[in-house]
Amino acid sequence: MKRPPAWLKKAIFPGGKWATLLAVLGGGGLYLTFGVLGADHPFAYFSYVLSAYALTVVVAWIVKTAVPALRQAIHSVPLSHRYLTDSYFKVRSGLMLSLVINLCYAAFKLAYAALYVSFWDGALAVYKLLLCAVRFHLIRHVPTGPEDKDAAKELVYYRNTGLFLLVSEIPLAVIAMEIVLHGQSYHYSGTLIYVVALYVFYSFGLAVSNAVKYRKFRSPVLSAAKALNLTTALVGVFTLETAMLSSFGGEYEFQLMMTAATGGVVWLLVLCVAAYMVINAGIQRKRLEQTDRRTSQ
Repeated sequence: MKRPPAWLKKAIFPGGKWATLLAVLGGGGLYLTFGVLGADHPFAYFSYVLSAYALTVVVAWIVKTAVPALRQAIHSVPLSHRYLTDSYFKVRSGLMLSLVINLCYAAFKLAYAALYVSFWDGALAVYKLLLCAVRFHLIRHVPTGPEDKDAAKELVYYRNTGLFLLVSEIPLAVIAMEIVLHGQSYHYSGTLIYVVALYVFYSFGLAVSNAVKYRKFRSPVLSAAKALNLTTALVGVFTLETAMLSSFGGEYEFQLMMTAATGGVVWLLVLCVAAYMVINAGIQRKRLEQTDRRTSQ
């Protein structure tokens, strides 16, 4: 890729003094345009171009001068320096942040259930608390570095997480069937539904991000945490759909069809993820045992 011409670089980064002067000229030009001459005056077009160029130069100057100083300040703090340089610590911190956010959301659902006497919100809160408990169990066994890996133990935690997800399919199926068959749904007053939607989008984005971020570590524990994030996101999509259908309407038959389809797909996806984890853990453990036998011979 070719470097930008020297004149272009000089035009964007003329220096702090020129950036200050251009900011004054650009602001003054806009003042003359809107405060004295009017937006229809021919000078207005010149002031627009000048102010746009001045804004570009000022932003470029701020970025060039502030970012290195900010980076140095961040690295001067031991905790933030470790976060930026230690990949395993960064992953562990991300898992802890996810746990805290999910705990807060579960507490919010419990409070909502108690306030509005909602059995379904309470059931979902308990379900999420169970997921948080498994996530906390996994966080305790996240390797602190490449030398801390124990593949055999990690596969046990990975398999146990899959077994838990299989068991959790039962209450999840009961909740989904009650929603579909008896017309139960989630109701959020006012703008509260947008807060819930924001959380669901966050969970889904986090699940996708973790799928990419954890792959390079080849750690069964991190893969199990990734599966939990995905499960949380999928259940969140299902509950959000019921709430949106309840709030924004549509014919009852349409709502029933959409809820049943989404609930069935989510239940099936979680079942496939859980079954894959249990089966894959067994296969990987057998391969690991065979490798250990060959090494010991």
